[in-house]
Amino acid sequence: MAIFIASTKSISRSNGQSAVASASYRAGVELDDKRYGKTHDYSKRSGVMSADIILPTALASAYTDISRSDLWNKAEAAEKRKDARVAREWLVNLPHELSAEDRKSIAHQFAQTLADRYGTIADCAIHKPTQREIERGADPRNFHAHIMFTTRTAKLDDNNEIVLTDKATIELSDNKRRELGMERVNVEIKEVRQLWEQIANEKLAEHDHELIDSRSYSDQGKDIEPQLKMGSVATKLERDAYETAKAAAEEKGEVFNGIAPVTTRGKINLMINERNRLVRTRELADLREKQLFIVPAAPTPEYKPSNVSNDELEQAESVVERVKQVRIQRQIAIDAAEALEKERIAQQQQDMADKKERERLLAQEEARQAKLEQQRAKRAEEEADFKAQHDHISHQGLSDQHQLLKIIDQKSDFGQHLNILLHLDQQMSAWQRYRSEPSTTDHQKQLADREQHEIGSHIIGHSQQLLDHIKSISDLSTRKTHTKTLERVFDDIKDRQQSALSPEHQRQIRTVSTEITGYSRDINRSRGMSLGF
Repeated sequence: MAIFIASTKSISRSNGQSAVASASYRAGVELDDKRYGKTHDYSKRSGVMSADIILPTALASAYTDISRSDLWNKAEAAEKRKDARVAREWLVNLPHELSAEDRKSIAHQFAQTLADRYGTIADCAIHKPTQREIERGADPRNFHAHIMFTTRTAKLDDNNEIVLTDKATIELSDNKRRELGMERVNVEIKEVRQLWEQIANEKLAEHDHELIDSRSYSDQGKDIEPQLKMGSVATKLERDAYETAKAAAEEKGEVFNGIAPVTTRGKINLMINERNRLVRTRELADLREKQLFIVPAAPTPEYKPSNVSNDELEQAESVVERVKQVRIQRQIAIDAAEALEKERIAQQQQDMADKKERERLLAQEEARQAKLEQQRAKRAEEEADFKAQHDHISHQGLSDQHQLLKIIDQKSDFGQHLNILLHLDQQMSAWQRYRSEPSTTDHQKQLADREQHEIGSHIIGHSQQLLDHIKSISDLSTRKTHTKTLERVFDDIKDRQQSALSPEHQRQIRTVSTEITGYSRDINRSRGMSLGF
């Protein structure tokens, strides 16, 4: 029978925890922790069946990606407080009745639903008990998933890279949630537990398995006492004691049959488990009595030959009763042997299925890594081609079409500023042609957009400097000539580069254009007098 476990906890610096270290342990991989300057290597850890990064649907549809190392280092970098919560973990028990594929499916469905609900990124690691843990008493059916979530929502920046921004709503304090008209956090956690119940039961119902229940034993009307959570310290003490006792038994050549709990929590849980076993046994006995007990009819007087004594009859009845008991015990032994054989075969089949699943996941991961490597190689090639284009455009001289420079003193301040302005205009047009080429990739277009944005800022700045320089010239005739030249050049640039400019730059261009035109109009209205600018 599947059991319900869906618990959550925060991974916090106040507890001496690191998101990078936690992710490394749960995924069974090696990660570099940039904040603390150390490497966490759990690549030799066994029991990890799969570990996958799950993005919110909005980010996944943008064809973006992020590595586990980048994700959790960004989660650490986003927090400044020394007691900050750097991640949230959900631990869910995966029904052993389901196949490995179905268990992974419902774990990922649960993670995806929460990622979409809060806008966070999930890191879902599915574990199974190792052979060593089983030998120390662990339940071989204990399949479970550790799902770590970022505490901040994920978005794409202008460079199409994932960034972590505001805290997710589930991480807000109850006071803040009250201000936003939201329920307390414990109410939301209860809803998430019910969500896991719904997702798991849908899959269990498909295969006619018994369903799980998120309610407490008390709410379900069951007289079962929940066990205490052992915690990492008590668990380590129990495991160390087990290993010590086992090694001592092997050294003496004795058969090791396990040891009693050595911690208070372990002893209490043993008593709780025995108490629950007695309760279940009593309930089972009551059920059998209700279903199987049949009131016999009144006995018919039994014929007894006169030559058989009562002692001989009682002896015969005793033999018959012992034969019945032997037969019953033999049948119980046969049933137990058959059950063990079925369990052994089922375990072999499960091991084979797990092996195939591991091979499939390994092939899938290798394919994913190969795809990422191809994408990185392609990205590097695109950026190399773009750099070559950048160098070509940056060092390209002005074309012959700029005849203005032939009638302007290029050594003057005005001539030098005008030279730069015309050069920027030429570069902007070159990037426009580069963007329109069929061979230009989307990534290269994004890089070109950044170049055009920077050039747009320079055009606006140099145009303003030219206007300020003109205003400082004392000779009215020279001011008129330079203003007319600037007005003509700036209007040409504005009309030609309109589509390449951002909305903000278009607004600034219009402002500078209005200022130049206004100044030109004021100069033309003057009658040879100094305007005093």
